[in-house]
Amino acid sequence: MVEEQRRRGRPSVSSREAIEAAAMRLFLRDGYATTTVPRIALESGVSRTSVFRYWGSKSDIVWSEFDHHTTRLASLLAASRAGSPTMTGVREAAVENMRLSMHDSAMWLERFTVIETAPELRTEEAARWAGWARIVANHVAARHRQEIDDVVPQSIGGAVQAAFLAVLRQWRTTEGRSINVLQRLDEALSPLCDAMQTWLPDTHDRHTS
Repeated sequence: MVEEQRRRGRPSVSSREAIEAAAMRLFLRDGYATTTVPRIALESGVSRTSVFRYWGSKSDIVWSEFDHHTTRLASLLAASRAGSPTMTGVREAAVENMRLSMHDSAMWLERFTVIETAPELRTEEAARWAGWARIVANHVAARHRQEIDDVVPQSIGGAVQAAFLAVLRQWRTTEGRSINVLQRLDEALSPLCDAMQTWLPDTHDRHTS
């Protein structure tokens, strides 16, 4: 009886992280589509109101950290060193952003797995990765006095995003998931960014904020 009352009441530790962890467990075990907010609340021992205090919808539990990751990428790119080559700044920002995201959330790989395996999230996933690529394209365009929709910025944004995503997919599917994802990112992006640097217009990089 006491245990039942504890489950119904507010637990001593009722945090955003605990609810998120419960949600990810359910998404991975039972599937994203069949997991409801009431089930997430029950699993984490809180009320539905507590879940909605942090997220406006079920999908927000999946996307909130991804959106933060993307927003921070723009900030890191804007703060990249003015005197360094554009693509060096892109590589460094992408790797550092991943490091910070992994530090912020122990559930990053689980979240990525849910995103990659839930058909219901496929459209949103494509749109968000396109937004990630556009942030890189915007940075390149600004530093080289081009329009964001010009061929070079768009191609660079798409190529860097594709390499970044490929490493995350390798991380997710590697047996034991024991790869050093930050090292692998740096190794994958280094030759790509070096090659892309030679493709940039012969104008002096200009620092943007």
